[in-house]
Formats: sequence, C-alpha cells, structure tokens
Amino acid sequence: MPRLIKIRKLAAVDMAWLGERVIVAEYVAGVLLPLALGLITLRSSFLSAHPFSWPTLLGFWLVTIAANCIPLFIYAVSLMRSGTVNAEGQPEIKNARSYGIQQVMILVPFLIVAIALIQELPTSSRQSN
Repeated sequence: MPRLIKIRKLAAVDMAWLGERVIVAEYVAGVLLPLALGLITLRSSFLSAHPFSWPTLLGFWLVTIAANCIPLFIYAVSLMRSGTVNAEGQPEIKNARSYGIQQVMILVPFLIVAIALIQELPTSSRQSN
C-alpha cells in the first residue's frame, strides 16, 4: 500500500502548481458549497415524511466533504502567511500524480480530518503508543 501523503504537502503542491489565490478560493468553495448543500438536503429530508432515507445520507456525506476541506484550507492559509508555498510545494511537484490520485480521499467521510489530526500529533506521543 502506498504511503499516505502529508495533508500540508498536498495543499503546498496544489498552491505551487496552480497558484495561492486559486487554491485558497477552491478550498473555501470546498467548505462552503458542500456544507450549504448538505445542510439544505438534511433540512429537507428531516422535514419530509421519511426523514431517514438516502437524501439524509447524502446530506451527511456532503457535510463530511466540507469537513475534509477545512484542514486543507487551514494549511493553505498557513502556507500563504508564512511564505513557504514554493519551498514546501515545488520539490513535491514531481510527485504531483500521486498527490492527485490521493485527493480522492476527500470523498471519504472525515478521512482528511483524521489524517491531518494524526499528522499534527507530536511525534513523541505517536512513538509511545
């Protein structure tokens, strides 16, 4: 199994390749649009005669996609503020294909959130477990 990418590096590669403002706007849209659509879907499904049906699942799934974009947005803003986009992203562009393939992880509920949290844990606490 290929090693999972670092979520911060994913944001850095995207930003180095397509530009900082484009990617920040993409991540903002990735949070707001699925969140709004998910909440609208959930609201309408809960108000229907059958509140626990496939639209409910779709609504929850859309909300999880929005949640997965939050760490990417946070990293993008951090990279922009620190001015390290090119330093962190340019060396990884040669591996852009694997980053592109692994971006499908955004579609898996809370996977990006979980990986980002694990990657942000101090190394000493990961080694002691």
